[in-house]
Amino acid sequence: MNELPIWQQNHLNVCIEKDLFKDKKVLEVGGQTPYQVCKSLGVKSWVCVDPIIQEDKVFDESYKHYKASILDFDKEKDFDLIFSTNAFEHIEGLDIGIKNMYNLLKKGGKLSALFGPIWSCYKGHHIYCPLPTGGIIDFNNVKLSGWEHLVFSEKEFENELVKNYDKKTAFNISYGVYNRKTLNKLLYDDYKNIIDNSGFKILEFRDWHTSKYPSVELQKELESKYNNKNFSTVSIKILIEK
Repeated sequence: MNELPIWQQNHLNVCIEKDLFKDKKVLEVGGQTPYQVCKSLGVKSWVCVDPIIQEDKVFDESYKHYKASILDFDKEKDFDLIFSTNAFEHIEGLDIGIKNMYNLLKKGGKLSALFGPIWSCYKGHHIYCPLPTGGIIDFNNVKLSGWEHLVFSEKEFENELVKNYDKKTAFNISYGVYNRKTLNKLLYDDYKNIIDNSGFKILEFRDWHTSKYPSVELQKELESKYNNKNFSTVSIKILIEK
């Protein structure tokens, strides 16, 4: 497990603490937790569903990968647990996906998800730009003060980046932020409304990471532009039950 990204380790650990895995039929949404890790958790079976998986693959009857969208996945059902790490911010039509997850769970089954950075936070742009000279500019090291993607147009964002990067890099970063198809751009209140109206019993809906608040002036600008009040939550942890 130590070889996994730290955010996945953390999510697995909080689920272990709540004894969510032992002898359970698990569906993982948007991930491919390695076979040996799944086995070490004592699960009954583990199914991974992700549209970026190259092809369906059955390793054995207890561990399978499906190249599929959670919006309409129906090849298996009656899961005890749905587990998802850093995927919900990428699912276009998340409300439809949540409804399908509800149908895929057995009565009393649980859904545990950890996800972010969400679009409404200071680094919700998910910048990821490989450089031709080597290295990567991403949302953790980009030279920005925060929330620019929410208040600037694409061109304004590019002009802000030119203060610290060459023109080509600034263009590539800005274009990726505003044209990438792999982010749903949901705000904090959007997620809250989707979960509140999902039919699930909410056991946990809480901040996992937060940032500083915007300045008073920026907060007012963001609130006037978006139907959203929370711009400090970076990632969210939920645990809900059918």
